[in-house]
Amino acid sequence: MPQEINISIEDIQHAEKILLPGGKHFDQERLDFIYNFETIDLQAVPGSGKTTALLAKLLILETKLPFESNRGVLILSHTNKAVDEIKERIGKHCPKLFSYPNFIGTIQSFVDQFLAIPYFTNKFEIKPFRIDNEIYNESIQKLANFNWGNYTQQERRNARYYCNANNLATKYRWRKRDENIILLNSLNGNELNISKPRRGRNWQDFSDTEKRKIKEWLIELKKRVLKSGVLHFDDAYVLADTYISKFPLIKNIIQERFQYVFVDEVQDMDTHQYSLLETIFYDDGVSKSVYQRIGDINQAIYSGEVHTDDVWGFRGTPLTINGSHRLSANIAELVNCFTLNNEGGFQIEGKNENSNLKPHLIVYDADRIKEVIPKFSQVIRGYIDSEDITISDKSKFKVIGWVKEKEGDKIGITDYSEEFKPQSTSLKVDYDNLYTYLHNFNKEKRTLEPIRKNILNALIKILRMENIKNFENRYFSKKQLLYYLSESYEDEYINLKRNLFDWSIDTIRGKTDEVYNLIKEYIPNLLNVFEKEVIQSKDFIDNGIIQTIEDDITEQLAKDNIVNYNGFDIEVSTVHSVKGQTHTATMYIETFKGQGRSKDTYESQKLCQQYMHNDFDIVNSNDLMKQATKMAYVGFSRPTDLLCVAVCKDRFDSHLSDIDTDRWEIVNI
Repeated sequence: MPQEINISIEDIQHAEKILLPGGKHFDQERLDFIYNFETIDLQAVPGSGKTTALLAKLLILETKLPFESNRGVLILSHTNKAVDEIKERIGKHCPKLFSYPNFIGTIQSFVDQFLAIPYFTNKFEIKPFRIDNEIYNESIQKLANFNWGNYTQQERRNARYYCNANNLATKYRWRKRDENIILLNSLNGNELNISKPRRGRNWQDFSDTEKRKIKEWLIELKKRVLKSGVLHFDDAYVLADTYISKFPLIKNIIQERFQYVFVDEVQDMDTHQYSLLETIFYDDGVSKSVYQRIGDINQAIYSGEVHTDDVWGFRGTPLTINGSHRLSANIAELVNCFTLNNEGGFQIEGKNENSNLKPHLIVYDADRIKEVIPKFSQVIRGYIDSEDITISDKSKFKVIGWVKEKEGDKIGITDYSEEFKPQSTSLKVDYDNLYTYLHNFNKEKRTLEPIRKNILNALIKILRMENIKNFENRYFSKKQLLYYLSESYEDEYINLKRNLFDWSIDTIRGKTDEVYNLIKEYIPNLLNVFEKEVIQSKDFIDNGIIQTIEDDITEQLAKDNIVNYNGFDIEVSTVHSVKGQTHTATMYIETFKGQGRSKDTYESQKLCQQYMHNDFDIVNSNDLMKQATKMAYVGFSRPTDLLCVAVCKDRFDSHLSDIDTDRWEIVNI
């Protein structure tokens, strides 16, 4: 049985002092969760401060460490950003929690460290070089284009055609969700199924002999990639599942290590992630770990997708936090109509008493769509002037929509704002040219570490391109390169370390072009250590500036997506990109999202009953309506003060003309 945790009033006060503003205290809902150390699910409304409640529990656990038998605490979240927030907010107060035997990280990092890497090392007798999608695809592309094995040119062409026809492109990975190609099964001796690949104008099927050669080629390709030690993220989960299946005792070992397991934002997990954690930490109800799952099942819109079949299934009645410090009563009343799952008495209660503004419906004629965002800005300006909205340095104003862009007469975000340009929200690890490495580093961290890391990544990519390997006949990692130089070429090691410092400082100071030229001059010296010269990496090194002028647009995009009409900035973005954020005012703009012959392709059509403050009719709904409901739930629950929704007049007249004006403020353009 897990060690009993006794929490005192002093423990609660300790957490409140660190996490809450002066004079504020945790209410009963949050205390119920903080005091609970059983296997439970917590379902928390938007703006509930569930992460703060979890941090309070962790702060208290810090004072109870170490546990009996030196057991630990495991905290998992879906993204590095969420993990960084935990470290930033309580790291300095929890030195024991952030050291062995405890582990705080992403689900991916946990799977890699405790399952995938140990099993891979045991099975293939080498350690993985990298677990990274971009490096993996680069390695595959290189190997797939190389003339290896007993295959004719036509047979290789057939294999590549099959992969392209099945949307496998250059991935060739072990895929959990694609029954057509689970290469791990083939490596274990099971049959690889090739499902009716066709080719040519007449869609002629491959022959049985051709299919056999395709299988052989794919398996051989996968083996060659494995020998290089490069894995795709998806591979890690297949390795983990196989490890547990072949050696079920590993579950008990991990459970013995971690007495308490907390997983945040569970609704964002993919099925294979969810199932793996269930197998390990619930273990059919006999687990030695206390397993707490935390999130909001109604917000399952992670990774560009909208889950209609919820991955997360509650065990029994979930514990709930219904009070939202973010939402006002008026906004909470509307958002409740978009709740698909209200198990455990889940009901949003707006606790924000600083605003009593009704949701606004901005109705526009189709030919005046470009006036919608200026009108939103004008409405905000009016409330700022009347002091119904207080503006501060932390104020955020956002315009958000589901679909970025559509062709013809279909509406996307770009139709409302010519300034909007879709952009990636994350920095890549791997780039197509040297110059881009010098520019696309994490500028939010005010240290030299991000740019130093990028420069080293660029250097080891050049070594890979020139096919330079270590004494184990494997490509260098950053750490291995520095160690190799320190052991065998001390002068070059000291030179590189000094250069890395100087290059990083100068890049931070804006001298990117100068640093780029200095690194170009240095690269031949580095390659000379390995008796190599610049050949395969020449284009990567020399074409950087030209390509970067075209591709390096992150900073400009951030400016392009900002508009300012009345003395304050408004950012135009997607619903997915603002998940988890809090805004002062948010406008949700309807966009086209249809399928088949459905006529209800805009939110005002699909969700008109909810706009009328009726609950969602799950019995008479389809998947698209459920998706739209989840998107609206997330989008509508961002603002503290003002929620606006933009609707075209034609659709307003046909679907919303009887809307309750006691609950909505109508603004016409």
